[in-house]
Amino acid sequence: MGRSGTAGGRSNGGTVTIKDVARLAGVAVSTASRALGNGSASQQTRERVRKAAQELHFVPNSVAQRLPSGKSNVVALVVNEHTTFLFQDDFLSGMLGELSLSLTTRGLLPFLVLASPDDVEGFCDLLMRSGCEGIIVASAHEGRQMAKILGNYDKPVAFVGRPPDGFKCPYVDVDNFDGGYQAACRLINRGCTKIALIEGPKDMPTPRERTAGFMAAMREAGLEPVMVCSGSYEMRNGITSMERIMREHPEADGVFAHSDRIAAGVIHVLARNDRRIPEDVAVVGFDDLQVATLLNPQLTTLAQPVSDMADAAAEMLHHRLETGSWKVAAQRFPVRLVERETA
Repeated sequence: MGRSGTAGGRSNGGTVTIKDVARLAGVAVSTASRALGNGSASQQTRERVRKAAQELHFVPNSVAQRLPSGKSNVVALVVNEHTTFLFQDDFLSGMLGELSLSLTTRGLLPFLVLASPDDVEGFCDLLMRSGCEGIIVASAHEGRQMAKILGNYDKPVAFVGRPPDGFKCPYVDVDNFDGGYQAACRLINRGCTKIALIEGPKDMPTPRERTAGFMAAMREAGLEPVMVCSGSYEMRNGITSMERIMREHPEADGVFAHSDRIAAGVIHVLARNDRRIPEDVAVVGFDDLQVATLLNPQLTTLAQPVSDMADAAAEMLHHRLETGSWKVAAQRFPVRLVERETA
C-alpha cells in the first residue's frame, strides 16, 4: 500500500487511494481502476493513469503481488445494500456465512465488500485495492451504478440470485416462480379467496418471479389478489402493508409475503387487531429462516436451500478460477413448502 506526502498536490500524509490517482489523471475512478487493472481503457488513458499512480506511489493489488504465484486467492463477496439491512436480514447474513465457509474449504479467501448505494466510488476503490481474483455478488439491485462497474471489471463475476436484467453472468438461484405458485396454491387449498400479496423490492428479479408464480396459480383458480403491496424484505414492510390491507380490504383472508421477515410483520399486525391465524387470515412466507419457528403461531413458508446455493456458487467461481472457463451458466434449486401453523 502506497503512502503519500506532498506528491501530486496531496499534503495530508494519508493513504493514497484510487480516487487520488483518478483525480491526478483527470479521469473517473472506474476508468482509473480499469486502466490499472488491465481492463478496457485506451493506451493514452492507461499511460496517464499509471503515471499518476507512480507519482503518488500507489501500488494496486498489493496482496497479489506479495504471493509467489501472483494470485491472491481473494474472492470479494459483494453486497449492494445499506449496512443496517445486511445485519438485520437473516437470509443475507446466513448466505454470506455459508459462502465464506464454502470458499474457505476450497482454499479461497472471502473478503466482504459492502457496496453502499450511496458510495459508488468507495466501492470501486475498495474492490480495486482488494486484489481479488473473482467476485460473488450476494445482493444487487437494478438501475444502480454497481452493475455498470462490474460490467467493466476484468475479473470473473458470479451472482447468488438472478442478476439484474441486462447483466449477463453465471448465477445460482432457486425456482422463485414455483415458490410463488406453491404459496398461492397453499392458500387457495385452505379455502382463501380474498388473498393479498406483499412483495419484496421491485428493482430485483427475484420478487418479480415470485409474483409471477403466485399470479399464475391465482389465475388458474379464477382469482385476483385483493391488494398488492411492495417494499423491502424487512419486517416494517409487512407491518405497514398489512395495516393498509386491513384498512382498505378488511375482508382479506390470506396473505403471501415474499420473505419471512415480511410475514413476521404481518403476524404482528394481525395479532394486534385480534385476528386469528389461520382461522381468520392465513399467512405464507418465503425463506424458512429461524424467525419462522420463533413466531406464534409458527410460520408456513417456502424453504430455500441456503447451504446448497452457497456451495454451488463457490464451486462455480472456483472452477472458473482453476480452469479459465465456467462449468455452468446457471443453476437453480427447488424450494420446499414447510407446513406449520399459519396456513
